[in-house]
Amino acid sequence: MMKTKRFAVFFAAAFTLLAALPLLRPAAKVCAAESETEEALPDWVPADYDSALKYRSQNVLIHGDLLCIVSTEYGEEDSYSFSFQQDKLESVSSAHYTNDNQVNFRVDVLKAIAPGSAEVYHMDCAIDQRSKLYAFSIDEDLNITGIGLPNWFPTYFDSALSFYNRYGKTFVSGGQLCTVFHETYPAELSGRVEDCYALAYSEDTLSCLFTKRFSKGNNWFSVSLFAPTAPGEAKITHKEITQDVSPYEYTFSIDHDLNIRETDLCAWVPDCYQEFNARLRNGSAVLTHGGDIAFLLETTGGTGYAWKEAVNDPALAGLTASIDCSPLQIYSDEARPSGGQNLEARVYRTKKDGQLELRLDLMPPGRDAEPADSLGGIMQITDQAGMVLLPGEARIMLLNADTGQPVVFPFDQDGSFYIDYLIGEESLDPENFNPTKYAEIKAAVTKLPLGSMFAAEEYSLWMNPDSLPQGYYFDAVYANGACDSGDAIEVTRYTDDIADITIKVQFAAEGDINHDGAFSIADVVMLQRWLLGTLEAAPKKWKAGDFINDDRLDARDLTVMKRRLLDRAAAIEENGLRLTLHTSYSGYGVMGQDLGSGSFDKEYYVIEGDAFYETYGGHWFQNVRLSNSLLLKIEKIEADTVTVSVIGARDGSREEKILNIGETADDVVFSDHIVFDGTNYYYTLCFEHITSAADAG
Repeated sequence: MMKTKRFAVFFAAAFTLLAALPLLRPAAKVCAAESETEEALPDWVPADYDSALKYRSQNVLIHGDLLCIVSTEYGEEDSYSFSFQQDKLESVSSAHYTNDNQVNFRVDVLKAIAPGSAEVYHMDCAIDQRSKLYAFSIDEDLNITGIGLPNWFPTYFDSALSFYNRYGKTFVSGGQLCTVFHETYPAELSGRVEDCYALAYSEDTLSCLFTKRFSKGNNWFSVSLFAPTAPGEAKITHKEITQDVSPYEYTFSIDHDLNIRETDLCAWVPDCYQEFNARLRNGSAVLTHGGDIAFLLETTGGTGYAWKEAVNDPALAGLTASIDCSPLQIYSDEARPSGGQNLEARVYRTKKDGQLELRLDLMPPGRDAEPADSLGGIMQITDQAGMVLLPGEARIMLLNADTGQPVVFPFDQDGSFYIDYLIGEESLDPENFNPTKYAEIKAAVTKLPLGSMFAAEEYSLWMNPDSLPQGYYFDAVYANGACDSGDAIEVTRYTDDIADITIKVQFAAEGDINHDGAFSIADVVMLQRWLLGTLEAAPKKWKAGDFINDDRLDARDLTVMKRRLLDRAAAIEENGLRLTLHTSYSGYGVMGQDLGSGSFDKEYYVIEGDAFYETYGGHWFQNVRLSNSLLLKIEKIEADTVTVSVIGARDGSREEKILNIGETADDVVFSDHIVFDGTNYYYTLCFEHITSAADAG
């Protein structure tokens, strides 16, 4: 429920009149030995220069209904003013302590006399930046609590003006929300500025900690500090009551940890001078967010230049907001210059999917003049007007091939990944990362040289698998309009330089849940029995069956497991081989005793890409990763030969060897478990063609 909060206190702009206001007590010139009261002060109140110096940083002391403020002053005492609300506080004592270095301390002790909110102001009449504003809350028992105003919170008119130009009307930091609204009050109107403007906020989710107005002439800044009190949605409105104009309205979301974030248009569109220029410095004169498009427009006052809209179909998009980001400057009428910089953020909202041609032209005066500048062009609206792609942009969707859901990156990765690409005869130099050869994808939409890519006779792009989260793998290339591996990469071209790129990666669950060294039908049977409630069929290595990568085993994993096994069977039938591994062993113990000798055979069915890892006892695991024990990888299968890589686990060496199919090969692979006082293993390989599907098992 929105309730209007009236501002109860305001101070006159002419600070020279502070002493005349009834609620303000002026600074008293009191020596260190003097005091405004005969009453003995508590021991915790600084009573000399050295004790005051200790509280220079922590300059506010509160004990129950007593408040002590230690203020630092430079030079003459008359250049400072100290004031407080006499309807809530009364002075107990005030003293000055000085030394020879012109740094003085003023120590004021105040006592609460009524509940409510109270302000104390220590002002340097010469340098505003040295002025200090303090806010306090007094409960029914007259206990005082300090309202910690952040260091960035504006505490006088010029700081509010600077804040307004830097952050706009809203700013969130450290779990607190600050609003700064500019108000004008024509001198010819009677009454008070509070009667012309109203501030309202969601009291069920926000608490207003502090609010104040600062003035200079007919210009005012209404400054408020809020803190979230409950999760949910929040709204703040600021309305000019005397004029029939729409109020400023800002919305926020508060999570269960009471973190607050802005959710309205200004969460992504600049609404002040410095935010506007920061976006332009980043080369972003056209911004998108969901289905909205924002143009950042600059003109110079008095030149006659203006931005004109050109749109191919008004049914696709329409103007929804215009935000003035021009620097706010306060002048007297005599000092006001002509011209000036006009900055505008013009926002359009899309209405339906389609190809939108929206352009803004900077037109000089005159009917037949050519545009001095243009922004925009052909854009693609998609996702039921929930996404806009600009010229040169590609939306990259990285999906789990088995679930169709986006790949989730772990908390210790920032979610970015890399796409490599080649155009024409270019080649990728890994030692010198040329920005025309790869792109770091940090967001769903990124800039890619799609125009030159699609126009080239030859081009290719692929996913860099090294940037994927652990456990995912990818091995496909999209070249000249087609993917070499089914639908692993799909490109939807909307225009010559706008596209959707979908990349499907697989989680490399090994499937070997029974931990026998190979992924087979036995693993499918085990998982199916376990899911049906057979406890003795519990997986020995459950993570090997987590194909969905959600840290659980269920029917979805079983479905993917079956599909992977069927896909592998089809690949084996098409271009697979049978590998017969003959293992022989022998050795002697520490005392020289014969440990015996023998041999055994094991058959594997292999395809390109299969890897074998060596474990103890002369056993090999197929595609079941064991750290530092990769021994053999099948690189290429041809009609009469098979190319393998032999890997040395100890030194990381890799050697390619070409073996003849149908012939036994000795001295190809050597065990990494070689000892002088134990059993050693020796391997012989024989690759053979598979004659039928039945032969493949």
